[in-house]
Amino acid sequence: MISRARIHQIRAESESEHRTHEWADRVIDELLTEAETRDAVDFAVRGMTDSKGRNLAQRITTVQRHGTPPTAAELDEAYDLLVLILAAGAKYGLTLDDWDGVDDLPGTCRDLIHHKRH
Repeated sequence: MISRARIHQIRAESESEHRTHEWADRVIDELLTEAETRDAVDFAVRGMTDSKGRNLAQRITTVQRHGTPPTAAELDEAYDLLVLILAAGAKYGLTLDDWDGVDDLPGTCRDLIHHKRH
């Protein structure tokens, strides 16, 4: 998924009077590369569940915290962060259950994104 920040950046650039065919080609190449990278990362952790059979989306959305509930954008970003961390850990044979033995990784991802935005 393309981040909301990247979408806003592309929209701002596309409204510029200086955009060219070269700019459009560069943006398309960047987006395709990002999509290919995301697909490879998602594939590495797609279908990953914890010992209770909960998938990543369920883990992110069921985190219980006090205070302001996360926005949809925060949940999306926390999910992306969780996927990237799990994909990095998968290279070393780490699973979601391994992370759970040390920390609530989905909750930590949500907390980090929320803290960064507020």
